Amino acid sequence: MRIEIRARHIPLTETLRTHCERRVRFALDRLADRVKEVVLRLEDTNGPRGGVDKTCKVTLRLEHGKELTLESKDTTLVAAVDRALDRASNAVSKAVGRAQRTAGESLRTAEWQPEEAPALS
Repeated sequence: MRIEIRARHIPLTETLRTHCERRVRFALDRLADRVKEVVLRLEDTNGPRGGVDKTCKVTLRLEHGKELTLESKDTTLVAAVDRALDRASNAVSKAVGRAQRTAGESLRTAEWQPEEAPALS
């Protein structure tokens, strides 16, 4: 899984980069084999004026070609990153589940196969 972090209108400190990488690995660790690439875009919309203006956009490229994009806004970058990656983890789980269900045979269309009766001795 490749992780790319981009910052716009904010300094990307080593502490922030480390937090983002750790958080990505924690949120997507169990699904890391399904995710090819994660791109985090961090932005401060209002600059020094404050408010709910810190944005984290997460773009995920999955193994079967699907691309997911999620966005979260908060008063701090850390909170925005945490919320966006929590949502990303849930979205990847759902997408992988959907892909598995469509790849397999549906229970509704599957033919009924009787269980073999145990042999009587």
